[in-house]
Amino acid sequence: MFCPHCGTACEPENKFCKSCGAVVGAAGSAQAASAPAAAPAAAPAAAPAAVPQPAVPAPYQVGYQVAHQAVPTPPPGMVPVVYQAYPGGPQQMYYVPAQGMQAHMGGGLLEGIRSRIRELASTDKLEGFSLSQTFSQAFSKHSAQEIEEYMMVGSARTTPPLELVETGWPKPWMFFRLLTLFVIATAVLYGVWKFTGNTPMIPAILIMGAFAVPLSTLMLIFEMNTPRNVSLVVVGQLFVMGGLAALCAVSFEYMIAIAGDLPGVVEETAKFAMVLLVMRSVRYKYELNGILFGAVVGAGFAAFETTFYGLINAFLPSLIQGLQAGGQEATVINTAVQAMAENLAVRGVLAPFGHVVWTAIAAGAFWRVKGAQPATVAMLSDPRFLKAFLIPVAMHTIWDLGVIFPNSALVNSLPVELCLWIGTGLTSWYVLFGMVQQGLSQVREEQKTQLQSTLVSVEATLGLGARSFAMPPQGR
Repeated sequence: MFCPHCGTACEPENKFCKSCGAVVGAAGSAQAASAPAAAPAAAPAAAPAAVPQPAVPAPYQVGYQVAHQAVPTPPPGMVPVVYQAYPGGPQQMYYVPAQGMQAHMGGGLLEGIRSRIRELASTDKLEGFSLSQTFSQAFSKHSAQEIEEYMMVGSARTTPPLELVETGWPKPWMFFRLLTLFVIATAVLYGVWKFTGNTPMIPAILIMGAFAVPLSTLMLIFEMNTPRNVSLVVVGQLFVMGGLAALCAVSFEYMIAIAGDLPGVVEETAKFAMVLLVMRSVRYKYELNGILFGAVVGAGFAAFETTFYGLINAFLPSLIQGLQAGGQEATVINTAVQAMAENLAVRGVLAPFGHVVWTAIAAGAFWRVKGAQPATVAMLSDPRFLKAFLIPVAMHTIWDLGVIFPNSALVNSLPVELCLWIGTGLTSWYVLFGMVQQGLSQVREEQKTQLQSTLVSVEATLGLGARSFAMPPQGR
């Protein structure tokens, strides 16, 4: 039986067409009989079935089996899809919009990639997350007193009780103020140097420009540590000690010849090792704490590394080249500072997607395994940590493909580099947000446990624990 309107194949017991919704079957025959003028014309309704139809190929296959058989011509803008619940089972054909099917295919592919990433990171699908909501407070106004109170956290007196810890998605705002401050300060220093030509301003420009974005990104992750049990003193110590120690460790590792071809393994291992070396206290038990500690060391490493690159790879080569060419000192210095400023600007834009987030992922994965226990070597072999640690190593390796293959024109082309940087950056932050969500869930579960324990204590104190709620015997 076919639909008289669109020609869709229908079962005899169907009353309505699965494609267009028109009345078919007995109801359709009754309608046809009741229409005096249309009754004679209703007979040729089955005529389309006699016309040979071309076989419809399988244009899409996303969890469905598309029939390779002669079927009626689909309605405009529709594609045939046959659903089969199990191999060898009955098939049912229906039509779906072609554009919707294409969107379903794209969504399925993207969701498959995200699912694979979540599997490696051992995280769940993001729920209730919105970039606009998360950063909705970035441009809000706050008084000086609010800022001071907001930053006074981590001590015995300023750490909030567990029951007051926010477990919803945090809404950071201090990071934007810090970034604005650094950008304005760097621009003012650069402008003063351009106007006065005072060379002692150059180191200040280098330091401010190198530290601006790493510190601002670190502040963003600091604000996501909703337990607020880590003070700025601890952050400052770890930033200097961990960042410099990681930089020194990497320098020694690069003395090995093969290490130059493995920047992801070398640098991520060194940074993570410094996190464990400096932060061994069991006081910090939350996964959010581990994410913060990793971000601190990553930010320190990124800031010191950018200072090195700005001086060694940009300023000094331009200065030496200009002096060797016999240029005037003022002109040569001006060109060298401009080269340094360009280097700082590029690395500043890329900083949020590199070392800070990579080390945060590695340390957060380890803290998920460690919890409130002292760190042990056996924890390093836990699959939950190992699989998650592979993510920053892989992202770092892909990021540095141009360094690994310096003679490859394809890898070192700007469009390919931009695609690699954008892809690895977005993937890294997707993983990090998943781990932040997991950390918030950990705090929420601990709040429930504490509440249950408090209720049990209250019941025991009031004598409710001995009360029986069984039904009384019959007859009383």
